Amino acid sequence: MIRNYFKIAWRNITGNKTYSVINIAGLSIGLASFLLIATVVINELSYDKTWSKSERTYRLLSENTALGELDESTNAPIAPQLAANFDQVETYSRIRRSNYDFNIENDPVSFDVLEVNPTIWDVLDFEILQGTPKEFVEGYPNLVISEKVLEQYFPDSHPVGQIIKDISNTGAATEYYISGVIENLPVNTHLRADMLVISEPRYTDFSSDFTPYAIQYIVLKPGISKSDFTVAANNWLQHLPNADKNMKIQLQPMEDIYLNSDGFFQKIKGNKRNIKILSGVAILLLLIACINFVNLSTARTIKKIRNTGLRKVLGASRKSLITQFLTESFLFFGISYAFGLGIYYLFLPYLEAFLGNPLSLTVVGSIQLLAASFGVIALISLLTGMYPAWLISKPNAANVISNNFQTSRNSEYFRKGLVVTQFAITIGVLVGSLVVNNQLEFLNTKDLGFNKNDLFRISFTKWGNKGAAFEKEIKQIAGVQDASIGQWIPSSAGGTFSRDVDDPQSPGAKVTTWYIDADQNFFSTLQLQLIEGRSFENEFSAKKRLAPDTSEEELEKEKAKPVLITAYTAERLNIDELNKPYKQLNGIPVGIIKNFHNQSLRNPMAPTIVRAIENPEYGNMLIRLNTEHPHQAVAQIQKKYMEFFPGNLFQSSWISEDLAHEFKAENKLRTVLQIFSLLIVFLSCLGLFGLITFMVQNRTKEISIRKVLGASVAQIVHIFSKDSLKLILLSAVLAIPLAWYLLDKWLSGFPYRVEIGLSVFVQSALAVMIVAMMTIGVRIVRAAFKNPADNLRTE
Repeated sequence: MIRNYFKIAWRNITGNKTYSVINIAGLSIGLASFLLIATVVINELSYDKTWSKSERTYRLLSENTALGELDESTNAPIAPQLAANFDQVETYSRIRRSNYDFNIENDPVSFDVLEVNPTIWDVLDFEILQGTPKEFVEGYPNLVISEKVLEQYFPDSHPVGQIIKDISNTGAATEYYISGVIENLPVNTHLRADMLVISEPRYTDFSSDFTPYAIQYIVLKPGISKSDFTVAANNWLQHLPNADKNMKIQLQPMEDIYLNSDGFFQKIKGNKRNIKILSGVAILLLLIACINFVNLSTARTIKKIRNTGLRKVLGASRKSLITQFLTESFLFFGISYAFGLGIYYLFLPYLEAFLGNPLSLTVVGSIQLLAASFGVIALISLLTGMYPAWLISKPNAANVISNNFQTSRNSEYFRKGLVVTQFAITIGVLVGSLVVNNQLEFLNTKDLGFNKNDLFRISFTKWGNKGAAFEKEIKQIAGVQDASIGQWIPSSAGGTFSRDVDDPQSPGAKVTTWYIDADQNFFSTLQLQLIEGRSFENEFSAKKRLAPDTSEEELEKEKAKPVLITAYTAERLNIDELNKPYKQLNGIPVGIIKNFHNQSLRNPMAPTIVRAIENPEYGNMLIRLNTEHPHQAVAQIQKKYMEFFPGNLFQSSWISEDLAHEFKAENKLRTVLQIFSLLIVFLSCLGLFGLITFMVQNRTKEISIRKVLGASVAQIVHIFSKDSLKLILLSAVLAIPLAWYLLDKWLSGFPYRVEIGLSVFVQSALAVMIVAMMTIGVRIVRAAFKNPADNLRTE
């Protein structure tokens, strides 16, 4: 019996090739797109779930309750002291992702590394391939390399026990002892790296006058409540000597870190909002493909309703008719799923290249995901086929055979409702694509208060007493306009460091103030604009940079030194007069400069103070170029740099490219939305084309009669397209308010944003209408140009 169902289903599929091609093409593209996006979403949600203790591992965050700010680092002694004072803590380790340059066979090679403590083996799972890296070797930082590094740089040697040196731009080279080899770290972790650098922890108690901050992880023992432990830990911290009453810690679950690190200086992180958007796009694509199938199946069902009546007269039960149609639906989806998998397999490498990293979980690489996807598609085929199956089995046989059968008004409304839903989705996604594009264009072109173009940087270097001489030398190079050594560069943090000062506009509250320490050329190199007062005139704010641990005595000395402030700083801190000292500034403001964005555009403006430092010994160098051949100038700068610092590695970048990287995730989202919005338009019009094709087939004689009676082609097109146009207009009316609400919510995450204008809705609706009318017109015009005699000769 089952075999007969499949035979009949196959006969029906091959018997109407136009219908079958349209249905299979739409479903295949929809399913492939759904699987590709679903793969990305599944991988994004899988980060850091492979570690055996991930459910009990937490990153310590510091919370400033006065400012409402969170930071991913905490005071260095906190983790070791929690482990020493609380039985609930199983172990801890500091884990910091960084980049190291090593000298391997006299070649400089850059690696991503994790700076960790010997306790790391109790926190994360690493499969050891060579050596005994768990046994810490005293006297050196221990280096544990991955299998990838072994195969690429030590293919014919046994590296365990070797000593290699790093290349440091900040001092003498450090020797590292290679203590072992481990399997490659999983791709789906925010701790992705090539090596481990293991060293004994410093600052494990609060005995020092100054303790740095560190990124620290703890593992709680099984059964320990995160919330209860957080309360106990904060209570303990508040009773420590010299405790900051405004500082608390939070525990961030390891499995939440990747998608919940907005605002943290973490290189590998995702975006929860973007994942929700991608999930929505995947579901909408699949929904549109299914709506196409239902509409086309329903139209075809009505055409062959007489055949169904005859089968009923011959004894076919309603159950068998439903089973027959569900079998046909399953076969359609099965064929489409096979084609969809082929498309998925072809485009998977391009997707990985677009993302910039391999995907650890794929449908074609995981039996579980393959089986799950097949199960989901089978369920969808059942649900999608239910309505057409119910419709075809419902009519009474006598009504069908006597030509008295008419589809119910509810069925007509249902089909029209599906078309409205389909085009509402299409218009909504197009609107979303336009708004995302407009927002990113706005951010990319926004005036930052400084000129980001033709601005080149040399990475952090220990200049010593050579900085001023090097700066003078490169200014002699053709095309070099200006240069400055400083502790800040655009695209990094807001400054050299920040301090919390009393907020004059909110008594009792604090406001974060950023300090930028650089030499006197900083102002001219960035091309900042002075709006009041003066710039530095052969004078300095300090002989060395300030630091968070600067003593009160040193701060007092600097209060009489000149500083520059931004216009926002003057407004926020109530600075109403220049050339007089202000407690909040630790200096005398001599000039006010136009606001510039020293932080990411994800952050609102903050008070910023610029200080001139005499001969900075450490820092980055910003170089302003003014030439048609910038790469030639960079080559000469590199040559001069290697003359001054022959043991260093020349690392550099363009500031405009660094800034563009800030919104890399959003730019990828824009590309995805553009691609899939076009696919959604294509699928919607493909379904519409199928519906119009069946309508034309059913009303061929009507078209011919109208032509005989004198109707023009334009009149026929108008008559047969006006109903579809009304449905698209209704779709626009329904889509616009929902799209506006969701996009306004997305834009609320940006402190600087575009307004959602009426034009994006009008453009999207018009685009869909034009494409839909072209789709309808092509099919109707073709029918209208046929000779009426060919269609009416049998009448």
